[in-house]
Amino acid sequence: MNTPLNPGRMPAHVQPGHSRIRPDARPLARHSIPGVLLWLTLATAILWLLAAGLPAQAQLAENVTEFRLENGMHVVVIEDHRVPAVNHTLWYRVGSIDEPQGKSGLAHFVEHLMFKGTENVPVGEYERSIRSRGGSSGASTSYDFSLYRARIASEHLEEIMRLEADRMHGIVLEGPEVDSERDVIIEERNERTDSDPSSLLREQMTAALYLNHPYGRPVIGWRHEMEQLSREDVLKFYRQHYRVDNSILVVSGDVTAAQVRELAEKHYGSLAVPDSDLQRIITAEPPHLAERRLKLEDSRVSNPYVLRRYLAPDDYKGDQHKLASIAILANLLGDSGITSALGKKLQLERSVAAFTGASYRGNITRPVELVVFILPTPEHTLQEAETALDEALLEFIEEGVDEAQLQRVKAQLKYNQIYELDDTMTSALKFGRGLVQGLTVEQILAWPEALQQVESEDVLEAAQLLLDRRRSVTGWLLKEGTEL
Repeated sequence: MNTPLNPGRMPAHVQPGHSRIRPDARPLARHSIPGVLLWLTLATAILWLLAAGLPAQAQLAENVTEFRLENGMHVVVIEDHRVPAVNHTLWYRVGSIDEPQGKSGLAHFVEHLMFKGTENVPVGEYERSIRSRGGSSGASTSYDFSLYRARIASEHLEEIMRLEADRMHGIVLEGPEVDSERDVIIEERNERTDSDPSSLLREQMTAALYLNHPYGRPVIGWRHEMEQLSREDVLKFYRQHYRVDNSILVVSGDVTAAQVRELAEKHYGSLAVPDSDLQRIITAEPPHLAERRLKLEDSRVSNPYVLRRYLAPDDYKGDQHKLASIAILANLLGDSGITSALGKKLQLERSVAAFTGASYRGNITRPVELVVFILPTPEHTLQEAETALDEALLEFIEEGVDEAQLQRVKAQLKYNQIYELDDTMTSALKFGRGLVQGLTVEQILAWPEALQQVESEDVLEAAQLLLDRRRSVTGWLLKEGTEL
């Protein structure tokens, strides 16, 4: 049951991550060519700066307040009193990058087993309790975090906190439950990855793009390692990472900061912090000296295409202005169909492509990628499509940025940010994802302005540095037996 999560436009099935599907989730998009285009178009994630220390409590905007409990839990409240409903999102700083070597898929497995009950709450009672009060719930695992979210009438917020606090420290797992749920996640891999050539190509490209970073292994896990995950693996991982001082609570909707503080102190504040230290160690990427190429042939492919992923240089990490420049670059290249640079050149002018796209993803502590895509028209080969794509990228740099288009993109992004904050769940997910990846609330609020500060020369500098084939992987997806 995996749903990639994009907190910026939740729920969108575009980010690497895996989720339990709940009543509030949309159906999973299939990874046909439209699915790939959706992934490319919406894969844009918020790019963030390094976090600074937080005060005990702060009113950071008219409706945003944050504070910490004495045991280390970080809490943010986003008030919006238009509708008598509330979103409770609980984030743990643990994801697939924290899995021990040879245990891929473990973080996602733990997420599934978090619904198997505790000594106080029987199996299934968590969801029944929420549904009986008219609410909905869901959970997601990604590279960097595990998220448990619920939406319910404001008067029932305490019930969510009671349930979450209980399973933060008290899950009970029987052997048969672990075995049956292992079968579930393996079937999930069958359905979402192994049955979809596009997903298989992206998985192989990810493994090739990251030479040393744990992003190279899939969140869902490699099948041969998933099959060996045990109850002991789950309990050790859970006890190590599911702790109150490794969590962030973001509550949005019809509540006040005082109400959330009172309930949080009551249900989370009494939880003890384990004696053991918790450190996240991420291996760094070595220099990339040679481009990598993959060709995946599959009898199920109906629309061949070329996909390329560039890994940004390390000096982009932690620099808000440079990251904002990448965001603008991706939008200019291919985030708005035939009005984008690639669309104009390859679809309209040369008629080489049926579809094109570009996107970016990344954050302040993790690698940043730029992705470009071309699906050729039937009369053109993949080689012709790739050659045309390279020519269009080079022309973009040589011709410079269209100033009018730059201003349109910046205006569009400005209003997108406003619209995102208009939805209480989307705002909770936006803030939660930023915080769990190391940002402060101030920096999250400042991101829209950073986008507006990008100028044409910044975009060109980003293009010149990013479009380096030595730091890229190019993938061809084609029907088995195709003559090249």
